[in-house]
Amino acid sequence: MSEKPANQGEADDKIKLKPVMGIRPGVYLTILYSIILLAILFFLLVFPGLKTGALLITRSEPAGAAIRVDGIYMGASGDRIFVSNGLHTLEAVLPGFQSSRVDMEIKGRIFGSLFFPSRIPVEFTLRAGEPAAVFAQSAADFAEWSFGPEPSVSWQIPLSLSEGAYRIGPENDPLSAEYLRAAARFTVTRAALRDLVRAKMLLDNGGLSPSPAGLAASISEILVFLSENPGSAAWLAGLLPPEAAVVVENSAWYRNEKNAGTPPVQRPAPDSRRLELAGLSFTGIAAGTLYQDGSYRSVEIKSFMISENPVSRNVYETFLSENPEWREEQNNLYPAEFFAADEVTGVSWFAAQAFCRWLTSRLPESMASMEVRLPTETEWEYAALGVSSMGNTLWEWCADPFAPLIFFGASARAVQAVGSPERSLRSSGSPAIQEKRASLPPEFSSPLVSFRPVIAEKNSVF
Repeated sequence: MSEKPANQGEADDKIKLKPVMGIRPGVYLTILYSIILLAILFFLLVFPGLKTGALLITRSEPAGAAIRVDGIYMGASGDRIFVSNGLHTLEAVLPGFQSSRVDMEIKGRIFGSLFFPSRIPVEFTLRAGEPAAVFAQSAADFAEWSFGPEPSVSWQIPLSLSEGAYRIGPENDPLSAEYLRAAARFTVTRAALRDLVRAKMLLDNGGLSPSPAGLAASISEILVFLSENPGSAAWLAGLLPPEAAVVVENSAWYRNEKNAGTPPVQRPAPDSRRLELAGLSFTGIAAGTLYQDGSYRSVEIKSFMISENPVSRNVYETFLSENPEWREEQNNLYPAEFFAADEVTGVSWFAAQAFCRWLTSRLPESMASMEVRLPTETEWEYAALGVSSMGNTLWEWCADPFAPLIFFGASARAVQAVGSPERSLRSSGSPAIQEKRASLPPEFSSPLVSFRPVIAEKNSVF
């Protein structure tokens, strides 16, 4: 029996390709591999460029504008945005600023766009329609953040005020300085103090870093502002780090303020006016001057009439019967035993305002130039010097947006523009309530909060 050579089995396993249409295997395999390679290169290097378009590198001045492509939000300035080939409308939008639009023909790179897309820089310059209104929005945001605690490593607050000053830049408006004064009334943390000073520098220098001369001018104005507002020395010493606070406390400014003594008390002069309206008794308060609690700043008070007592439950029930939409919020949150026996409590600031509007409609025709409203803090405090019934155990709503630092003066227009997330509460400081000032969000209510309206000339406050 004969044996096969050792390599004969391996030779039988080899596959031999046959020619195709007379073309040898080595030739048509080379062509096939070339076609596959070209297809891969086409889909990697060419095909994406036919569909993707270009990468827009957006930038806006001021920064932070929303970017829309054909009316659709695609990101914010500073983002990289892919846009398909073709004609598109690009728009930058920022609250308080006029939008900026541009029509652009997008043509992406054909070759290699998957790895090296076409980059097109797009810049927008926005102009503030009303610079002061833009800054007022930033000041209002600053006021809201002031009700939080001092920032820490794990919790920070935005630099709202200085960001607003930067945004309006050289388009500054004189009203912005008024709004800055109103914002100063919310500076109760070191972070807020830094934001306030930075905003002052930016406002004075058109949104740019201050020059040495500009820095000196800003510091001079800050010192004048502090000297005009007694109480600011103790405030500043309380906010600064200990080593800096010592410098303030050793200054003549701080000592003079501390030794100034108690402001004079000027009680309202007798006023014979009286009015009975819808079950409430109003008494007249003559015009005069008030030195606010916690402040040496004098405030001129116009004459007005104030309810001798907080609104009673019976009177408020009459209001509810004619305005049932306000009944739902009344007494929903607390059991009956939490409420005062006679005065209405558990009323939100908004409900108290609605009651005042209802009472205005009941004024006699001879008082057409008058309105019923909540008292301001200064009116409430001034009336408390002459109306014995204001020494009660309840808090009472006031009309003012609440600000922690009342010794900083600001115009009524600026106070309203900046606003506050909370409304003022006043108390006579009875044994039951030690404090005289407090606040609540206007939509809140409490079994310890009531209100009493005043009658005054229309538009006499804000």
